[in-house]
Amino acid sequence: MPKSSPSIKEKISSLLKLIVSNVYVKNILIALGISIAAFFLVFLFLNIFTRHGRTYPVPDFVGLNKQEVAELAEEHNLRVSVTDSVFIMTRSPGTVIEQNPEPGTMVKSNRKIFFIVNALNPQKVEMPNVVGVTLRQAKAMLDLQGLSVGKLDFIADIAVNNVMEQRHNGSVIEPGQMVPKGSTIDLLLGRGLRGEQTALPQLIGLKLLEAKNLLIEASLNLGQIRFDETVETYKDSIEAKVYSQYPAYDGPRSISFGARVELWLTLNESRIPKPKVDGAIDSTYIKILEEEPIEEVLE
Repeated sequence: MPKSSPSIKEKISSLLKLIVSNVYVKNILIALGISIAAFFLVFLFLNIFTRHGRTYPVPDFVGLNKQEVAELAEEHNLRVSVTDSVFIMTRSPGTVIEQNPEPGTMVKSNRKIFFIVNALNPQKVEMPNVVGVTLRQAKAMLDLQGLSVGKLDFIADIAVNNVMEQRHNGSVIEPGQMVPKGSTIDLLLGRGLRGEQTALPQLIGLKLLEAKNLLIEASLNLGQIRFDETVETYKDSIEAKVYSQYPAYDGPRSISFGARVELWLTLNESRIPKPKVDGAIDSTYIKILEEEPIEEVLE
């Protein structure tokens, strides 16, 4: 009987033997195999080392000191860098004021986090002479020096809203004295001789700094500041908006110079009442002072 033709399997086997028996082809195949193996080993190492494709939420560093920042960064395999410093008298020296990326941002391992910290030693600035100028001018001069208007006191004097005296930490401060940048300067002003009054501003919907500036322009003092449960961090307090004030604004009215106005703030936009066409707030919201508990109070 005639011999059957070789099967496909046998043909492939014979071809492989022929190829392998060739020393040049064999060396090429070995080199190719080593290269492929090396590529996969390197890829596997890099994937493990960099945790390719995996991200983690950035922890909250705000309020932490240098040691606490270092420990938390090491725990989460992150790098840190201080980009700037400011001085805020109400915050602890050397603590983080702001971070970038923000807490909760998803980042890869070994990412660098940038900080703004509260300075250990505040910069000193020269106290200007604001005696004899108007409150508006005094505020502009203090702002220029990195100082801010503090408490406003008033005495009977014909020069309404003119500065009679400038004080720091309860004592009169002379022009040219060096004070920490960011300090508040209390002012003594004239209120007139006929019981003059000022207009109560509408503060609903404003941020804290905006409300404070408007009160100063109206010759009024900022009273207690209260934040609801939505405000948890320093940054939250900056972004929060006024949802109630006392005395309440229910249309144009007058109030004594230097009166204190208390504020309630929130991040919940739905809690902020909408003004009517005439600018007054619906009286329904005035009751909020008595009916709703407040979680946090900042002086």
